[in-house]
Amino acid sequence: MMKHNFLSVILLIALPIVVNAQNTDFTLNGQIKGIRGGVVEINRYDSKTRTSSPVTTAKLINGKFVAKGKVNGPQMLGLVVKPGNWGTQVFIDGGNAFVQMDTIGSEHYDYTAYGMDKGARLKAVKVSGSAGHADYMQYEKAISAEKNRSKINETQLGFIKPYINQKPSSVAGVYMLSQHYMFNSQMPLTELEGMLAKFKGAAAQSLYYGNLQQEVAERKAILPGNLAEDFTLLKPDSTEFTLSSTRGKYVMLDFWASWCKPCREAIPHWKEVYARYKDKGFEIVGITNDNRWNLWKKAMEEEKMDWIQVADDFPVKNMPARIASRFKSPTIPQYVLLDKEGRILVVTNHKEDIDRKLNELF
Repeated sequence: MMKHNFLSVILLIALPIVVNAQNTDFTLNGQIKGIRGGVVEINRYDSKTRTSSPVTTAKLINGKFVAKGKVNGPQMLGLVVKPGNWGTQVFIDGGNAFVQMDTIGSEHYDYTAYGMDKGARLKAVKVSGSAGHADYMQYEKAISAEKNRSKINETQLGFIKPYINQKPSSVAGVYMLSQHYMFNSQMPLTELEGMLAKFKGAAAQSLYYGNLQQEVAERKAILPGNLAEDFTLLKPDSTEFTLSSTRGKYVMLDFWASWCKPCREAIPHWKEVYARYKDKGFEIVGITNDNRWNLWKKAMEEEKMDWIQVADDFPVKNMPARIASRFKSPTIPQYVLLDKEGRILVVTNHKEDIDRKLNELF
């Protein structure tokens, strides 16, 4: 399986701060070594929409600043010092907090080739006046101590679950869970719902909790037995195709892309399957994740697929493709098998699951 694209991964690298439970005033006093003057920008980042919005700014004078602002509940904000885009994350509980930073040891990045900025993530950062930040740093410490990369997810949940039990109202806890889920969106639905059910108070009123609840609702919408959401996309000749036009047939949605090696390796198999069942009421709809049609069309010429092909679209800049998002397809290939009424039978990344169901049906 392959992630949708490298840009999606880059955009998940935020430079986040978290603030307090109702409409809250905060003051962040800061000092940074290595930079004398400039501007400190504090922004709110929403990982669900991948958008940032400004909260407040402050002047950096002789390496010091005082930033004052108001936020609606505890939340992750981004602190960036300009010029240079020196960024870090701080979790503020409201009231006064203090941050000391040093440019020494910073991790530099350059994403200008992808139409984004270059800058540095500050590594030498100390925060006081925020219990939430202290808790979050303990979480980060637990993760960094795990040297076995295959156990990182287990280590994260090993910290998050007891933390939620001890502090169910902490926004820091639901933020930790949201960060974990960002890279583990295949977490069992029952496990995610069980963890969310423990949150209360400010945590249950937070943006992160709301986003995770939305994830639950979207994942439930594609459970077997539900009617698949209808959609319209363009075919290679720019004419429209609407999913509901296939009613009366069993339909497999094949989420793929020209650059996806396992997607293309599966094509010979689907050619055999299509030849076997197409005259018995079976159809395939290939939905490409390519945003460049020339690459999509070149791949179709090379693979010579006989079934319907349409191109997913990207209506919001820097967001995943629209239909792939609706069908919760974080990796490709992904296959969704529908019955003759358009109801979902199977959602899987494995062609063997589709094969078994088709053998039952035919």
